[in-house]
Amino acid sequence: MSFTIETPRLILQTSDVSLAPKLLNYYSKNRSFFEKYEPANDDDYYTLSYQTNVLEHEVANMERGISAYYYFFLKEDPDHIIGSMSFVRFRGEPYANTIFGYDLDEEHQGHGYCTEACKAAIENVKTYHNVHRFEARVQVDNKKSIKLLERLDFWYEGIERKSILLQGEFKDHFRYALLNDDYVISSEK
Repeated sequence: MSFTIETPRLILQTSDVSLAPKLLNYYSKNRSFFEKYEPANDDDYYTLSYQTNVLEHEVANMERGISAYYYFFLKEDPDHIIGSMSFVRFRGEPYANTIFGYDLDEEHQGHGYCTEACKAAIENVKTYHNVHRFEARVQVDNKKSIKLLERLDFWYEGIERKSILLQGEFKDHFRYALLNDDYVISSEK
C-alpha cells in the first residue's frame, strides 16, 4: 500500500508501480550524474519494464516490512520525481538498524529539498519501523552528500576502505550513523 507525506515544499510518496514512467524519466535524465557515485547500470535499467519490476520488488519488500522507499516531488510539479530515499535491510533487535540511501536530481541541488525530504522520511521510519540506528555510506569525495548527512545529524564513524565497486574499481567510503534517541527496547514496551 502506497502512501504520501507532505512537507512545506514537497510531496513524498512510497513505492507504487504507477510511478514507473516518472522513475524512468528521473534515472534517464540523471544517468551520467548518478554514475559518478553509484554502481553503473546496463542499458536495460533505463527501460520502462525494468523500472516497473524495480517498483514491484520495492512494494513487495515494503509489504514484508524489510525495506521502505520514498520518491519526492515539488508540490508545484507533482509529475516529476526530483529525488529518492531508501531504507533497506530493516533488522530487528539486537541490531534494530537499517541502511539509508538517497539521491537528488542534479538540477534541484542546493535548495534544501533533499534535507527536507530526508528529515520527513527518517521521522516516518522512526514512527512506523522499529529502528534504533540508521547507517549511511558516502564516497569520500562527495562533499554535498557529506554535508547533507551532517545537516541530518548523522555523525562520522570511520572509513570503509575499498568498500563499493564504482567505475570499475572499489572506492573508499565514509560511514555515518544516526541514532533514534526515542527508541524503546522491545522488552521495555
